Formats: sequence, structure tokens, C-alpha cells
Amino acid sequence: MRATVIKLVLAISLLVILLVVGNRHVQWQSSLLHTLPQDTNPLHQAYQNSQQPNEQQFLLWLHIPAEQSESLVAHLRKRVLPQLAAEQPAIKPNEQLAIESLISFYQAHAGSFGPTAAYDQLANQPEQLITAAQQRLQQPSPIWVDLQHDPLLLTQSYVEQLPDMLVGFHYEAPLYLRSGQQNNEILLVLTSGADALSQTEAQRVVERVELQLQGIQQQFPAVELARSGFIFHAAAAANQAKHEMSLFGGLSMLFVLIMLVGVFRSLRHLAFTLFVLTTASAAGFSAVFWLFDSPHVLMLVFATTIIGLCIDYVFHACIAASHGEKSWRAIVPALWLGGITTIAGYILLTFLALPLLQQLGVFMAAALATVLTLVVYCVPRFQLNTPTHPNWGRLHHQLARGYARLHQFRPQYWLPLVAIVVGLIMNSQFVANDSVRQLASSPPNLVQQEQQIRRVTATHFDADVLLIHGNSAEVMLQRYAAVANLLPQWQAQGLITRWQSFFDYVQPPQQQHELQQLQHQLWQTSAGADYLHWLGITVPVQPEAQPWSALLNHPLASLFVYPESTKGYLGVIRLSGVQPELTSYIQEIAHAEHFNPLTQASSALGQYRVQLQWWLIALIGLAWVVLALRIKSQASLAQRIALSTQVISIIIIALGGALSLALVAQSLNVFHFVGAILVVVLGLDYGIFCASNVHREHVLQALSLSALTTAIAFGVLSFSSTPAIAAFGHVVLWGVLFSALLTPLITNKK
Repeated sequence: MRATVIKLVLAISLLVILLVVGNRHVQWQSSLLHTLPQDTNPLHQAYQNSQQPNEQQFLLWLHIPAEQSESLVAHLRKRVLPQLAAEQPAIKPNEQLAIESLISFYQAHAGSFGPTAAYDQLANQPEQLITAAQQRLQQPSPIWVDLQHDPLLLTQSYVEQLPDMLVGFHYEAPLYLRSGQQNNEILLVLTSGADALSQTEAQRVVERVELQLQGIQQQFPAVELARSGFIFHAAAAANQAKHEMSLFGGLSMLFVLIMLVGVFRSLRHLAFTLFVLTTASAAGFSAVFWLFDSPHVLMLVFATTIIGLCIDYVFHACIAASHGEKSWRAIVPALWLGGITTIAGYILLTFLALPLLQQLGVFMAAALATVLTLVVYCVPRFQLNTPTHPNWGRLHHQLARGYARLHQFRPQYWLPLVAIVVGLIMNSQFVANDSVRQLASSPPNLVQQEQQIRRVTATHFDADVLLIHGNSAEVMLQRYAAVANLLPQWQAQGLITRWQSFFDYVQPPQQQHELQQLQHQLWQTSAGADYLHWLGITVPVQPEAQPWSALLNHPLASLFVYPESTKGYLGVIRLSGVQPELTSYIQEIAHAEHFNPLTQASSALGQYRVQLQWWLIALIGLAWVVLALRIKSQASLAQRIALSTQVISIIIIALGGALSLALVAQSLNVFHFVGAILVVVLGLDYGIFCASNVHREHVLQALSLSALTTAIAFGVLSFSSTPAIAAFGHVVLWGVLFSALLTPLITNKK
């Protein structure tokens, strides 16, 4: 006994060291983007990476009666913004959209940009431009361009006609304001230094913002608030996952404790179960921490299911040990065979290119391997052989007699037929929906606020984008400009409703050069000379043509152009209202590609679902072969085949029933089939134990305990607000219950 304790202490000490060291470099993820398949297309990867910068940007919208607007603006300037910027990570107004930086750029290129209509007027009716400029100069409105470089105010006119980044709002640093008849609107475009990969920093930013918003609502009760930004959704997802982990894990543990106390009436069993659970969880997290730098918080919710699986082996081992040495020797092979098949099912998840499922597979495989080792090693050595409550034994004695009576109806013959019928019915009912929108789990209130800000700012575009690639900035921008020229034509044809591109805010060098040439020709005419004389300036010196790469100095360039490391540059055009027919037009452009991240991810999820379905079929077939060879090794081959066929038939029936019931809640997706894999491995466990040499009554005692605790552990997941987790929970809940009810029908007589 002493040697056993020393070995356990040393092993646990090593495990604790691995857990602590591994936890130091881990950064938890909370974005659903990190649960999706990784796109292998380099253009898609470059675009996706550009949309997830380490700097977090978000919007705050405030709607307040006009008479209180001035006080609120002052409060924001003097108190809220300084307090947000005072702590780390700092939260400051985003200066990228500030009008000052835009004006500075256009001032430096005065005379090089002009409205599209100005080109035709310069060539045919320059007098109109001269008259308009004279009228403008005689008005009190400000002139911010240098007349020596832009006598006709063409660049100022160009800027005034640019599409608004925030429609209807005017900028009064650092706020965007819009006045109404009775109410005014205030928009804060903020950015933080929080690392997008750090859930802790993101959470800290949200807490600070929420604290300031609470203060605003207390001081201005009439204000209406809305938030928009990835950082709010990430924080909400993390909080929800933590809440569900605590709730579901707590409920599962409470039920397990009640069952342990009620059935075994032994503190030793309770202490051993808690020890196994703690050690197994530590082993699972250690494996995840060492293999993944950024585990996902949703994995924590899935990880609570270790409680149900862990208890399975504890119950079977302890009940078998309570019935003597012979019963213990009979259960050990079943424990190993059942445990290894379950671990194999989870290892299967690591072959899917879905980070969340890979992490879940690693966690559960490591945890279950620990459970299996501890149970087989410790139960006989610590004399965990306390008999169960007499009432529990009597109940299962009656159950065993009831199932024995059912055996006279020869289930070994009709179970395969029922499995075939259930399989055919399930196939006819099968409906799949692989849209990633099913995975959305943000609170409805936050989604409504996001939609509200999108409506009032009109800045939201669909997920559809055009990606233009070039090996250099010049090549990419030339291609980008060519595609941008097609956008009005596509809009007129009804292929798109609107767009946003870099060339909405700049003009190509050749167009700038053409504008300068037309102006130079004007100054050589008498009308142009008279106008310059009226201004009292000399003929403007024609600047040298700007290279394409100079356009990247524009303040908004980083919103549309992204460097691809050493591979060149990527340009992005955002689209709304894309029609399917647009694809054929884009396919004719060799250097452009239509991309929708949601469609791409949904397609990939569908492929993984189909792949998982085939793996599920392969797993069932492989299980039939393994059981036919290994189950009840002292039986004849014909008997083993019969037993294996019964086990697989029950698994198919349980799967068909579980998936059919899951269809009532939502269409099937990849997470339903992740649950289906677990139903298979659990069904194998139950079937192996029922087909073993252990007395059927003893098996039923452990089986009912295991099924109840597992159903609770997984069933509570079906109430999750995250559809992916709920899908998993639905399938496993019903699959476990069907398997537990049907596996005692297995006839294991020689």
C-alpha cells in the first residue's frame, strides 16, 4: 500500500509540474472563427489575417435628446475618453478615420485629384469651372487647398464628393456627431491596444468600457446606447462558456455525488472518484496546453463531459470488485477493451482540421487513458469493494429477470432487422445544414445593438469581397483600378447593390496626369491666363507624376491594401447585394477572385461532416471486426460474430433514434456527428460489458449508474446557448439512453 501511494504521489507531482508549466504560454480563444476549418488558399488566409489585427476596433453609439447633447459631448471629452486612455491596454479614438489626416494627404496632392465631371469640362467647357471657382472663392466657406497648386479648387471639390465613411455624421475630433430634430447621435470610433489573441486583455477592455457606459447611463438616464465590435462578442462568448462550464459541470458533479452516496454509502468511493476526476482533468488539460498554444473556451464546456465517462469505469470496476476476485478478473478485459475503443474514438477527432475538435480529442483521450490506468491499478489495491445498497441490488435483480424473459423472443435475430429499418428511415429523414451562422452564440441583445449601429452608420457590407493580388504594389494597384472601373457597370446590371473600394478615395496616376495636362492646357488659353491674373498668381508648376506605390500613403490605404509578407500585395473590394451571376463575370478576370468567408467556411464544414459520416461508418465496421475477434475470447467464432452483430445493431438503432430526435431541434451538422462518434464508443462499452463473463445483474448495476450519470453530463449540454454544443448534447443524450436500454438485450449464451 505504501509503495502504491508513493508511486501515485510521484506521478501526480509530475503531472502538476506539466500542467503549471504548460499553462504559462497558453492564451485562451473565445472567437467562433477559431472553431472553423483553416482555409488553405493563400489569398484567403492573407485576407482573413488582415481582418483580425492585434489592435481591436469597436464602435459606441449614443442617442440622446438634443437639449442634453452638448452636456454629454463635454462629459465624453473631459471624463470618459481620458479615463479610458489612462489604463493599460489604452483605449483611444481611432485616428485612421480622422478628417485631418485625409485633408493633409489631399493638400499634399492639390491639383492632382478632381471630380470625374471636371475632365470633360476642362476639355470642352473650362469657363464653367472658372466661374464656379470664382463664386466659391467669393463665399465665406473655408478654402483649405493651396491656390498656387490648385487654382480651380478641383481637389477640394473631389474631397467634398467622396463617399462618407460614416454616412451623415460630421467629425468634431474625436467624436462623430449627427443632429436631428429632437434627438442627436454621437458615435465613438475607438481602438485598444488589447491583443486579439488574448482573451484576458479583451475581457479587461470590455469591463472598462462597460463601467464607463454604466456611468453615462446613470448621469444621463435618457441616453440610448449600442455597441458594435468583435471584442464585445468575444467577451460574451467567453463569459457564456465559463458560465456553462460551471453550471453543467456542477450539475453533473452533484448528480454523481448523489449517486455515489446513495448506491455505495462509502466516503472512500467518493474520495477515490474525486481523485480520479481531478487527476484525469489535469492530465487532459496538460496534454492540451502542451500541444496547443491557443485552446478554445468552448473546449472547457465539452470537457465537463469527462465526468460522465470517468464515472462509467469507476462504477463498473467498483461494482465488479464488490462481487469478488472472479468478478474483478472478468471485468478487467472489458474495461481495457471498452476504454481503448473509447480513446480511439476521440483520437479520431484529432484528424479533423477543426481546432476545437482536435483539442477536445486530445483532452478526452489523455483524460480517459488516465482514468483507465487509475481504475485498473487502484481499485484492487485500495480495496474499493464495498457492496452496493441492497435496494439497488434488488432493483437490478428484477431488471435482469425482465431482460432474461425478453431473451426468449430471440433479439439476436430481430435486432439486425430493426437496425436496417432504422437506418433506412434515418436516411430518408436526413437533412443537413452546414452554415456557420448556426454556430453564432452572441446574446440577442448584443446582436440587436450590432444591427442598430449598422443601420445608423450604413458602413456594413456583406461578407462578400473581391480579392486582387499582385507581386508588387504597382502591379496589384493597376489590376485593382481595372476591376474598380467595372463596379458601376456591375451595379447597373443588378449584379451588386453597392461597393467600397480604395479607388473611391484616390485616382490612378494616369488619371491624375491627365487632369494636370488638361489644366496646363487651360493656363495657355486667354481664359485661363485671365483667371490666374484675377487670382494674382503665376502659372502653376506641373508636378511630376506620382508612382502607383505613392497611393499607399493615403490614410485609408490600410483598409483596402494588405501586404502578403514576401508574396506581394492583396487588394480588397467590399460588396453588398451580390447576385450569383457575378461569379461568371469575375472568373473572366485572371487576377481577381470572389470570396465569402462564411460560404467558404460553411462549405468546409460540410466537407468535414461528410468525412465524419464516412469515418463513422468505417468505425462501426472496424468495431464489428474487432469485437468479432476479441469479444468473449473463449467463445466460438460463430458466437463472437453473433455477439458483435448484436452490439453493432444496437449502436445503429441508438444512432438512428438520436439523430432523428436531434433533427427536431435543428438540421444536422458536423457537431451532431461528433456526438455520434461518442455514441458509438459508449455503445461499444455497454455492449462489451453486457457480452462479458461478468454476471448480468452486476453489469446492469454499473450500466444503469453509468448511463444515468453520462446522460446527465451530456444531456445538460443540449440546453447550451451555443448551437454547436447543444447539437452535441442532443445526440449523446438520446444515444446513451437508447444504448443503455437496448444493450441488456444482448444474448451471450454459448
